[in-house]
Amino acid sequence: MKQRVISACIGLVILAVVLAFFETPVFNVAVALIIVLAVYEVLHAAGCAENRALLAAACLYSGVIPFIPYFLAGRLFPLVAFCYIAVLFLFLLARHGEISALKIGFIFFISTILSFSLTVSVYMRDQQTPENACFLILLGLAGAWVSDTGAYFVGRAFGKHPLAPQVSPKKTVEGFIGGIISCALGFVLITAVYCWALRQFFGQEAAVNLPLVVLISPAVSVAGTLGDLAASVIKRQNGVKDYGNIMPGHGGVMDRFDSVLFTVPTVFMLSKWLTLIY
Repeated sequence: MKQRVISACIGLVILAVVLAFFETPVFNVAVALIIVLAVYEVLHAAGCAENRALLAAACLYSGVIPFIPYFLAGRLFPLVAFCYIAVLFLFLLARHGEISALKIGFIFFISTILSFSLTVSVYMRDQQTPENACFLILLGLAGAWVSDTGAYFVGRAFGKHPLAPQVSPKKTVEGFIGGIISCALGFVLITAVYCWALRQFFGQEAAVNLPLVVLISPAVSVAGTLGDLAASVIKRQNGVKDYGNIMPGHGGVMDRFDSVLFTVPTVFMLSKWLTLIY
């Protein structure tokens, strides 16, 4: 537990530093680094990392996505994706005796879904004011990490009914409910801190629709649980406990960001449909 807490504190410090450079390419670099590490970890866990050239192509493609501006995504992404697909098929043609079409498909799926799920945070920054974008991203992160923490402690204290025993034996229905409640409380706290910070440092009054922010918290928490379970399925099918050990006590990057892959896009889509900030 001590190691886990220390790693979490170090991670929060790194997050604060990255957010300090939120409006600069440093943020894009940080997002790209997380994506590349997560792609590497998943492909390695699934036994898709034997061919170094193919692995390098997947990581390169994943790392490029966060640098495609939102206003050019409609034009550039089809070109980048087409080139990547062509490379994958060339690998399949050249090494069809070693690499199956199913493995190629899995590599494309993982590298695409992971890159776009986290690149959404860059899109939010490019479409919103820096303050509002930072607030929405923090909601996405809290939806994953606060829910996970709440579910862990509530599950340990009161958990009796397994949620998905074949996928994640330690998850319980009670913990799942605790995660939803924790997410709502976390959203209230983040909103309060955000409003205070705007008033204290920028002399602005925040116009956050708090009831609506709290109302979306169950959807964000559920999305985080689905992300966690989806990552657990891959680990379970490949006999892997953790995706890596880059974060002592937490595992790999993917172990820490699996829920974020679902929560940040959920907040992004809900912010498009609902007026979370006036």
